[in-house]
Amino acid sequence: MSVFVIAEAGSCHDGYYEKAVGLIDVAKDAGADAVKFQYWSDAKRLADRRNAAKYLPIYQQYQMPMNWLPRLKAESNRRGIEFMVTAYLPEDVDTIAPYVERFKVASFEAGDHNFVHEHLRHEKPILVSTGMSPTVSPVTSVQKLHCISSYPTPLDQANLGVLWSEEYIGYSDHTRCVYTGAFATCAGATVLEVHIKDWATARDNPDAETALDPAQFAEYVRLVRLAEKMLGDGHKHLMACEVEMSKYQVQS
Repeated sequence: MSVFVIAEAGSCHDGYYEKAVGLIDVAKDAGADAVKFQYWSDAKRLADRRNAAKYLPIYQQYQMPMNWLPRLKAESNRRGIEFMVTAYLPEDVDTIAPYVERFKVASFEAGDHNFVHEHLRHEKPILVSTGMSPTVSPVTSVQKLHCISSYPTPLDQANLGVLWSEEYIGYSDHTRCVYTGAFATCAGATVLEVHIKDWATARDNPDAETALDPAQFAEYVRLVRLAEKMLGDGHKHLMACEVEMSKYQVQS
């Protein structure tokens, strides 16, 4: 099964719709399967909910207008890439639901069982990041992504061995390393999420330090697809390249 690669656009649109569309192009051109944005309807409420008053100016600056949702969905459809968006407030789940095929819950909200249940009402697949703690909603129908909530994540703390557990289907990647997706694929990931930015994204954007630029992201996806090919089908058998040599094999 092909690894499902999600390009996390985050706030790298800098608050400009045209830049958001540009991020869809970055994702599509690199070969990603989906492009994901972030939506909150009330910056003050988000800051209060997360006990993050110092981030209020950032939440205000990068808040996406609701009328972007259908427009970005249409732009994604036009390019043949799946549109995704993460909600952070319970009241926003109903807002984003008509525009997505699957939900993604961030690590900061993963432990809020009521919030996760808001998503369940829509009967769509739910991906949940598990940064900071393995404790997430006990709902068994969610699909867990291993995640380290450090931006960027030090390579020696990526802890990709977690992916050997059948509990996790993928990895939400903050390492800013083009090789990490391929390594995660070899460890068993079938879903990858990684932050992207455009050449036009402002250097002081809070998501920019963690995000891969277009060239880096294209290489990231290329290496993931190479890892898929190298993994093969996982069964030991005579490979096509071995046929010629097989006639010289000594049998007892």
